[in-house]
Formats: sequence, C-alpha cells, structure tokens
Amino acid sequence: RERERERERQRSEEIKRKDSDTLKLLRAELKKAQESQKEMKLLLDMYKSAPKEQRDKVQLMAAERKSKAEVEELRGRIRELEEKERKDSKKLADEDALRKIRVAEEQIDHLQKKLTATKQEEEALLSEMDVTGQAFEDMQEQNIRLMQQLREKDDANFKLMSERIKSNQIYKLLREEKEELAEQVLALKTQVDAQLLVVQKLEEKEGVLQNTLAGLEKELGLRTQALELNKRKAVEAAQLAEDLKVQLEHTQAKLKEIQTSVSDNRSARERESFNLKRAQEDLSRLRRKLEKQKKVEVYTDADEILQEEINQYKAKLRCPCCNTRDKETVLTKCFHVFCYECLKTRYDTRQRKCPKCNAAFGANDFHRIYIN
Repeated sequence: RERERERERQRSEEIKRKDSDTLKLLRAELKKAQESQKEMKLLLDMYKSAPKEQRDKVQLMAAERKSKAEVEELRGRIRELEEKERKDSKKLADEDALRKIRVAEEQIDHLQKKLTATKQEEEALLSEMDVTGQAFEDMQEQNIRLMQQLREKDDANFKLMSERIKSNQIYKLLREEKEELAEQVLALKTQVDAQLLVVQKLEEKEGVLQNTLAGLEKELGLRTQALELNKRKAVEAAQLAEDLKVQLEHTQAKLKEIQTSVSDNRSARERESFNLKRAQEDLSRLRRKLEKQKKVEVYTDADEILQEEINQYKAKLRCPCCNTRDKETVLTKCFHVFCYECLKTRYDTRQRKCPKCNAAFGANDFHRIYIN
C-alpha cells in the first residue's frame, strides 16, 4: 500500500508539473499575443499620424493578414493542447489529480477569456484599420486637390519630403519587427514539437499505468475474497465466544453454589468437631469423677484421699505437653492452657497448632495468665 501511495504521489506530482508547464506555455503565448497587439496598436497610431502611399498600405495589410494567420494557428494549437489536456484529465482517476486538473482548466478558461478579449480588441483594431483606410483614401483625394495648391508652395513640398523620409524609416522599423515576429513563430514551432514529444511520452506512461492498474484491481479482488473469508471466520469465532461465555457463566454459578455448600459443610463439621471435643472433655470429667468414687471406696483413710486429690489438682496445673512446668499461657482461640516455653517453641518451630484440638494460632493468640 505504501508503494501504491508513493506511486500515486509521483503521478500527481508529474501531472502538476505537466499542468504547470502547459500553463506557463499558454501564458507565454498570451504575453506574446498581447505584445503583438500592442505593436499593432503602435503601428495603427503611426499609420494614423503619417500618410503613406498605396504600396505601403498593401504591404501593411499583407503583414497584418500574415500575423492574423499566425495568431489563428497559435490559437488552434492552444485548442489542441487544451483538448489533449482534457483527454489526459479524463484518463486520470485520482481525485487529487482531478482537482488539480480542474484548477488548471479554470486557469485555461481564464486565459481563453483573455484570448477572446484580445480577439475582440484585434477586431476593433481591424475595424479601426478599415476606417483609417477609408479615411486614407479620402485623404488621398484631398491630397490630390491639395497637390495643385502645394505645387505653388515650395515650403510645403519640403515638409512633405521630410514626412516621406519619416514614413520610410517607420517602414524599415516595421520590417525589422516583422522579422522578429517570424523568429518568435519559429521558436513557438519548436516548443510545440517538444510538447508533442512530451505528449507521446505521457501516452506511453499511461499505457504502463493502465497495466499496473489492471494488476492492482486483480490483487484487490483476491484481497476482498480473503477479507470476506476472514469476516466469516470472525463471526463464527464470535458466536463460539458467546457460547463459551454462556457456559462459563453457568459453570461459575455452579461453582458459587458448590463453594457455598462446601463452606456450609465446613462450618457444620467444625461445629461437630467442637461438640465432639466438648463431649470428650465431659467424658474425661465423668471418668475422673468415677475414679474418685472408686478411690474413695478403695481408700478408707481420708488423708490418703486428700493427698490423691491434691496430686490430681497439681497434675491439672501442670503443662500437658512437658508435665514439668506449670500452666502459664492460654490460647484465645480454643482457651486451652499450657506453659509459655512449650507454646513459644511451637511458634518458633512453625508448629502453630494447639496440642489438644489442633486449632491454628498466631503471635497475638497466646497470652500469659497468673494463677495465685
């Protein structure tokens, strides 16, 4: 795509250059036509100011006809160039190129308007030339009449001779200007030939571009087919994803239900285990009571019974883990009592569970108690 964009940019730049070159050529030709028009006006002014003979008038009219024919040829070539530019603009498909061609066409229309204005001015000048020709003929008749009077006056003859010399000089100047115009026409012909060569090259380039466009259109067709296949796959994947989402939602709901049931079961089991431990403790208490009654029946002496009870109470006050140190600390989770050293060693060795009920405890879950 980047290469295609670069190619399109190059095409638009080439078109811009060509349009600018053609516009420059048209403007140069317009300037030349305007200069020739100014020169013709000067000639008309000179023609009005200075009377001449019929031969000079015929030569001037012939020169004017030649210049008119050359101007018409130039106009025809300009029209041909405009038609070629329009054909080139029709062949170009890019929007940027079309816009630029429209701008060029507007400029060409503006130049054509100027050309029409110059044509009108030239027609006005020609009409003025005809009027001046008639006036010249009238002046000749008046001159014939005046010649009879001027023959009597020598001073007037000298003046007429001087005016004739001036007219001859003007005629020489007009010839030189005619030669310069002929050279300009030759230069214009060479420019037109160069433009024709450029147009041929442009046509060749157009053929190459058309071939590349056909290849690109084929590639576009293949890519559109691939895009349609990908779109279908994407739609199928989206449908599968929606189905999977629905399944996930169902499974998540089931998982939540299972988790709630598991948590309920855990809480029930914990309650049952707590009740079992309480029942075991009650059983142990009843057994101790039975043992006491048995001992009372066995030992007849009251001192021995008291001593035995004292030993039992001392055993209750001793730590059940080590059976050497007294109970000093209580676990706030299960309220079982042990010595501080045993609980500290269990906490340090990461055996952080109660020795009796296996309830987990932390650093802030055991506290010292003081039995007086």
